[in-house]
Amino acid sequence: MRVLVVGVGAIGGLVAAHIAENNIDVTTVTKYADLANLIQTKGIKLQGLEQERYVQMKAVPEVKYLQGRFDIVFFGMKAMDACDAAHAILPYLKDDSVIVTLQNGVVEEEIARIVKPQRVIGAVVVWASKMISPGIIERTSDGGFFIGTLGKKGNQSRVEEVKTLLGYLLPTVITDNVLGALYAKLAINAGINGLGALSGFTIGEIVDNKQYAKLFMQIISELFAIANKEGIEVFQLSEAYHPRELILVDKYTQSEFETKHNLLKTIFQPYRTIKSSTLRSLKRKQKSEIEFLNGYISRKGKELGVQTPINSRIKAMVKEIEAGRREISPQNLLSL
Repeated sequence: MRVLVVGVGAIGGLVAAHIAENNIDVTTVTKYADLANLIQTKGIKLQGLEQERYVQMKAVPEVKYLQGRFDIVFFGMKAMDACDAAHAILPYLKDDSVIVTLQNGVVEEEIARIVKPQRVIGAVVVWASKMISPGIIERTSDGGFFIGTLGKKGNQSRVEEVKTLLGYLLPTVITDNVLGALYAKLAINAGINGLGALSGFTIGEIVDNKQYAKLFMQIISELFAIANKEGIEVFQLSEAYHPRELILVDKYTQSEFETKHNLLKTIFQPYRTIKSSTLRSLKRKQKSEIEFLNGYISRKGKELGVQTPINSRIKAMVKEIEAGRREISPQNLLSL
């Protein structure tokens, strides 16, 4: 079996390292020649909840330097780069090869249009890590993966192989409702990233404020309206709560809101000081993943005739920040 990992950041780097440690033929692709050299000579350094160590493996700075074809490809890059990567990787796939998506947001349908649906395995990452610096990755939480194919024609033998590979890192569960699992994570990520990107706030600053918490719940409510229209049952990723518990219906009592607000604060208590990845991208003057978070909800709403005013406005405002026409400011949330 030949495995390729494209993008060796906080998620892809950990996945690649654990697979390499289990005597699997792994090659990684990173945009940076210096990092590719470091991975081959010294290795990726793992730390945090990982036993501190270095893991070496093959690495190249661009897809064009790859040789031969690969059985399983893991996509660890940002969501906005995934489609370009799918086009680039096509010549290196076999007829039964699969691409495993590890992104925030929902990219699976877009990738499927490029490489064919039976080649796509969606993976929901239910744990956290951060890249301290290129080649140094710190895992900050436990958890696992939920994986599955987009349709009935998926390659089930490859799904089992992917389960084994990801299982070297953390427990991995196969589900026949991967879109439900992706939507469950999107419900949370769209709130964290959309509101955080506009305001500059930490997660704690968002969920503590009742007005901002209400916006968070409205973001989730719009996603559930889409899921209901599609007939998708949103998955429960955490034993502690189901995302549906955060839906804010049109007519609600103050008591109902307080209950949901308290739950939201409890969920994010361990992550209060964190700022969203979308916000970090904007501060670095980089393109963000907003098209695959709130933008995905907005796009789906238009396709299905479901109103998504909050998500659509968030997506538009973040794009204005990217273009330099709007500043990151708490005032953005007030305008919602």
